[in-house]
Amino acid sequence: MDISEINGSATAQKRPGHDIGSVLQQALQQAPAPIVLTDNHGVIVRVNAAFERATGYAASELRGQRPSMLKSGLQGDGFYRSMWAELAQLGHWQGEIWNRHKDGRTFQECLSIVALRHLDGTVSHYLGMYSGLASPMQARKKMVEHGETDSTTGLLNRCAFVCALQRLCDQRGLVHVLALDIDGFTDFNEQFGLVGGDAVLRQMALRCTQVGAASGGSCIVGRVGPDEFALGLVGPSRQEADKDWIQQVAAQLSAAVALPCELDGARKAAVTASIGLASLALGQGTAAEALLHASSARQQGDGCSPALQRYETHDGQRRLAHALHEAIRLDQIDVAYQPKVELSSGRLAGVEALARWTLADGSSVPPSEFIPLAERRGLVGLLGDRVLERAVGQLARWRSQGLDLPAVAINFSALQFHRDNPARQVAQSLARHAVPAHLLELELTESLLIGEMDTVMQSLKDLRALGIALSIDDFGTGYSSLAYLRRFPIQYLKIDRQFVADMADDPGAYEVVKMIVTLAHRLGLRCIAEGIETLEQLVQLRAMGCDEGQGFLLARPMNAEALAQLLAGTLPWQALLADVTANSPACSDADQYACGQSCAYWEHPAAIGAGINTENSRLENIAVSNRAELVHAPWTVPPAHATSPVATSRAEGGMCPTS
Repeated sequence: MDISEINGSATAQKRPGHDIGSVLQQALQQAPAPIVLTDNHGVIVRVNAAFERATGYAASELRGQRPSMLKSGLQGDGFYRSMWAELAQLGHWQGEIWNRHKDGRTFQECLSIVALRHLDGTVSHYLGMYSGLASPMQARKKMVEHGETDSTTGLLNRCAFVCALQRLCDQRGLVHVLALDIDGFTDFNEQFGLVGGDAVLRQMALRCTQVGAASGGSCIVGRVGPDEFALGLVGPSRQEADKDWIQQVAAQLSAAVALPCELDGARKAAVTASIGLASLALGQGTAAEALLHASSARQQGDGCSPALQRYETHDGQRRLAHALHEAIRLDQIDVAYQPKVELSSGRLAGVEALARWTLADGSSVPPSEFIPLAERRGLVGLLGDRVLERAVGQLARWRSQGLDLPAVAINFSALQFHRDNPARQVAQSLARHAVPAHLLELELTESLLIGEMDTVMQSLKDLRALGIALSIDDFGTGYSSLAYLRRFPIQYLKIDRQFVADMADDPGAYEVVKMIVTLAHRLGLRCIAEGIETLEQLVQLRAMGCDEGQGFLLARPMNAEALAQLLAGTLPWQALLADVTANSPACSDADQYACGQSCAYWEHPAAIGAGINTENSRLENIAVSNRAELVHAPWTVPPAHATSPVATSRAEGGMCPTS
């Protein structure tokens, strides 16, 4: 039977007691759970009485409208796009959603949607059913009677939160726990009284709930201590991208907590909090342990900022994380600068600022080790702040020396970007050192641009309004989208080093790099290749028309003094580029890969050393000599724990602020 029969007039049925259409209409109307029926365009055609009671709207007010009229505003567009995409693909969707009652109250519901189809398979209607929410107040009353909620905030208490967290892990396989503790809450109670303290607790509960609801994933929230709250979260993707997602949620929670709390009509109070993170995978612990680990991670912070702390499972990692936090706090992170070269002319196009960490005993910790640690512990935002301040300060010193300044590129992490008004901090740093904004470039990863489009766009526009250049780092490895390339005000695309490294052996990688270069130019952007380590790669990239490059073949990262010497003298890579230009083979860009095996530039070094093509052998020797000069020059910074240029370059990769 076509589902549209449900919409027929009940009075038109001769025998309603025996007609299946009338029976279905009666069942729909009298069902205790809220139910809504829309047409295939999402327009409401019928609701039942329970839906009217749950939302506060009469059927006549809802008919002809879309369910989006109930949107709370707590969940972003990405949540709804994902919901409709799954519905279109699978024909059904189930999840938690926040709606707004007619009186303005927001409430959480469990919604199931199923697509109803004609006999030919086309969608005729969508049926939405809300489980267990015909009377939300009854559900709340039941939880209170069973002692599952906190009387002050209405959130789950510790016991109920742990039980709910365990159920969530059992259902979804992986959950993240954020534990938040209000700093100095006892002193706060003494200063403002219990009434003021309760007001702060209720506002913190609301903010935690709003952040969880807006996260795009599944979330439970509880008050698990006198001044401690916890969020249990499951990411929307349940994949590696969850790492970036949970960092963004933590940043949003930190920003929400930092807002002043209203005590009464006239008084406001500033509140700080520390946040800890632990992750729980099915079969690898209990919910109670995950909550304890999140609290332990929180307690390892310095209490001076709401920065996210992540629990480390190994004692050595915890000690290293503490040492890293201290190094950041005491401004003991160094900055090295790697030149970016214009491949067509050999001109110094700019430098990239890279974080370096040297321990008290003189040993260095590789970026491949401490950058991921900083990301896990939520320190990457503070680390990025230090690198930004150091680099801008160094720009000011170079200006005072009268040097011809290059633009300095700095990796800008998700935690920095998703702060409230990220452009303000950058502007303050530039103003503090009197450095023009055009000398600064921010490198952003693709993943941090995925979120609320309007918010992301506004932040990018604010940064561009300062005069700062923007680039997409590691392009092609994340959520590459032509939509954001077209809309976002960026100037550069950086090709990920792995694509560059694989070009010689993998035709697919070669074509990807070539496509990125072409795409950048078609969109009016400049293209930068990182990780150039061989002459072969340099020749290929020049033939493609890649604008800029950086890598060990051209120059290693160096300290500020060494770069100052370089700026005042001859650029060491220009001889190499001149010889490449003079000895370039006459093959076309389109045939570079096809003819690569016959070009001397593509020959294996052993073959060149054996005397095949003596002119090109001379060029290869120049390149090797150039690399050796760069390795041993006094102004270079030898990378730690590396045995070869290739191994070292890859060890120095990673996200902000070292890639």
